[in-house]
Amino acid sequence: MDRIFYGWIVLAGLFLIYMASNGIVLNAIPTFYPSMIQEFGWSEAEVTQPAGLFFLASAAASLIGGVLVDKYPVKRLMIVGLLMVTAALGSVGLITNLSQFILIYLVFAMGLAIGGLIPSMVLLTRWFVQFRGIAVGILLMANNFGGSVFNFLIGGIIDDSGWRLTVFILAGIGGLMMLIPVLFVVKNRPEDVGAYPDGADAPPQNLAEASVANSAVGPTLKEALQSPVFYLLAFVTAVMWFCIIGLLQHQPIYFGQDLQLNAELLGGVIGIFFLFGFAGNILFGFLSDRFDKSTIMLVATVTLATGIALIRFASADATMVFYAYAMVAGLGYGGSFTMIQLTIADFFAGASYGKILGVFTFVDTLAGSMGAIVLGSMRVADGSYIQSFNIMLGLCVVSIIFVVILMQIRRSQRMQPA
Repeated sequence: MDRIFYGWIVLAGLFLIYMASNGIVLNAIPTFYPSMIQEFGWSEAEVTQPAGLFFLASAAASLIGGVLVDKYPVKRLMIVGLLMVTAALGSVGLITNLSQFILIYLVFAMGLAIGGLIPSMVLLTRWFVQFRGIAVGILLMANNFGGSVFNFLIGGIIDDSGWRLTVFILAGIGGLMMLIPVLFVVKNRPEDVGAYPDGADAPPQNLAEASVANSAVGPTLKEALQSPVFYLLAFVTAVMWFCIIGLLQHQPIYFGQDLQLNAELLGGVIGIFFLFGFAGNILFGFLSDRFDKSTIMLVATVTLATGIALIRFASADATMVFYAYAMVAGLGYGGSFTMIQLTIADFFAGASYGKILGVFTFVDTLAGSMGAIVLGSMRVADGSYIQSFNIMLGLCVVSIIFVVILMQIRRSQRMQPA
């Protein structure tokens, strides 16, 4: 029996790390907000202020993280970053004022920049070429899966033990899930265990594949910034993040307040949305391993735009449309999230991939923040989300055009001799 390729073991370790880090920081800590409001007397705006600053800080920290992962061993950086995240998680249970809570979120931003998605993507592009799509799809599932698991855990503890003790328990579990894999499972490169990407019997033969494992091959950051591909792709990924974060933050408000869905129906729609988000991660990752990644990016963009169109034209009595939206938009959400990472790697893996990914993450994080802010501001000004949905649809149409252009560029590049 052939020995299992160690890259899959690395992926399992990264899954646990991403599940605990992002699953807790982004998806579980908000569950403590009502308890904090009750204890400290904070307003809804105050208790969410640290998370808002976190996204801005994360944008800047991603630039730093991108530079560092190209300069230092990724595993070493991840150990430092995840120690920061673990310490910050435990500190949440000790806060006495809002300034302390804000400081903790700033530590989260830096810790995740060198211990979260950027270094994980750098590692996966080294370990996987042929199976990179499915590997990335599996990794990105961890974010939503972690949110589900840890929120369920919190719900079973917080009423009996109080929110502070629950935080300490969460930090302990999360710390073990992050630190054990990074210390004992994660390896920087296939060569560290005498292997080649994808478990192949020989090193990659063509330039595109070799750039993944050889830091001397592939575009530099300067070369990337001089390419029109960079700006076309940056616009597309920024639009996707604008729409994704906008939907995640505002769909419960739209369905619950504007369309007056009852709690049971609202919960069902949101649940289906995330369920199909899981499916989108895997499906689009699987497809990207078998077809041109730019083509699958186009399918993801069209799917997301179709979901937005469904919510735009939904009415309070159109129950089936709600479910159709949840399925289509969920697939588009999961697929877009996956294809953003895969398409960036497809064009720019190599010499300065960490730096380039850091710049994309900076742009995308700012765009996501604007999605949450702009949609909320327009809802207040107009008393409706309709104009917000119109803007999202318009941006998606332009993105579809840009992806078609990227497809043509990619095909012409592959027709050129290596």
